Amino acid sequence: MENNEKKVSAEVTENTDKKAKKTKSKKKKTLVIILCILLAFFLFVGGFAIWYVNDKLNRIDYETEQTTIAPNQEFIDDELLDFAEMDDATGNTFKEILKNWATNGGEKMSSKTVLNVLLIGSDASSTEPGRANITDKGNTDVMMLVSIDKANKKIKLVSFMRDSYTYMDQFDSYAKLNAACANGGAPFLVETIENDYKIEIDGYALVDFDSFRDVIDVLGGVQVEVPKYVANHLTNKKDGVFPSGNALLNGDQALMFCRVRHSDADGDVSRVGRQRQVVNALIDKCKNASLSEINEVFDVILANVRTNIPKKDILSYATKAVTEGWAKYEISEITMPTPDARYGYSSKATAWIWVVDYPLVAQKLQLELYGNTNIKLSEDRKTAITVMGGYVSKNTTDE
Repeated sequence: MENNEKKVSAEVTENTDKKAKKTKSKKKKTLVIILCILLAFFLFVGGFAIWYVNDKLNRIDYETEQTTIAPNQEFIDDELLDFAEMDDATGNTFKEILKNWATNGGEKMSSKTVLNVLLIGSDASSTEPGRANITDKGNTDVMMLVSIDKANKKIKLVSFMRDSYTYMDQFDSYAKLNAACANGGAPFLVETIENDYKIEIDGYALVDFDSFRDVIDVLGGVQVEVPKYVANHLTNKKDGVFPSGNALLNGDQALMFCRVRHSDADGDVSRVGRQRQVVNALIDKCKNASLSEINEVFDVILANVRTNIPKKDILSYATKAVTEGWAKYEISEITMPTPDARYGYSSKATAWIWVVDYPLVAQKLQLELYGNTNIKLSEDRKTAITVMGGYVSKNTTDE
């Protein structure tokens, strides 16, 4: 771990948030690789014969766990249901606060007009030495919730930061969020996020990084702007000179560019920005791809997807994506936790983590997804951040 992360302070955290705003993409339609491919697939299959669609969907590895959406309840236009209000859970110590909130039994919000799917990028690999065939054991560097709001014709993309420190109820233990999948699989990651943010997630889709590399190579690489300092850092980490400037990156190079975080003082914040930069380039490349290239992309990605969403539901979503014009929905991005609800911290016991004010970010996310919240926060409440000695400005705005 880099020394600058070990010496983090409230001042560094403030600078971190400023840098995060600078690295935020000007484009709003930025997705992780799995979102790009899956949404493109939904739109692509609409005009093809059923036999072709079934052949493609048969390549997916379907998990046995079912989604929480009943077949006759998909996107039914109704008002948001009433939910019992909950107060923020507190405690005397940092870990007590995290555990009390995750296990307080507060009702998780949902709506029949909103579909929430968690898209997961695992660092497991079938080719990388030491990580072969460990899809269930890989850490998750990409965790993005895709929330499709049919009533308001909007898509919200919620990126969860990998270093968010959290309580994991299934194991009665504490760890970074990106370790949840490695310890208990994708369903456990879903459960952990639901407990922290008090929302219901209807399904998940998981891919490993081999898919990321292969898709980019199929499309002939992606064109991105690589800062000189990042290129220098990657050159030191890998044999050969990493390209800088406006560079055409192949699959391996693009993956390195997306995964590196020790080249920046703000670590994961800048890495999220680089991921969005690559996906922007990937989307642009897909727009001009030939049918044969798109077909090959589908074969690569779908063969490496693991999901608990049944095939019949995917077919239903694909149909709705075409008939209801999902591609025209307004797309916006959110990073969780927000700058005013996270505090950078480092110690021998926890390494680098984000200390998170979960009641605050849960309230924020509920409002973003549903326009309503069942969380009440007292003005003088004790938070995980205040216990750890951080300072939160009430005037700080979201990313």
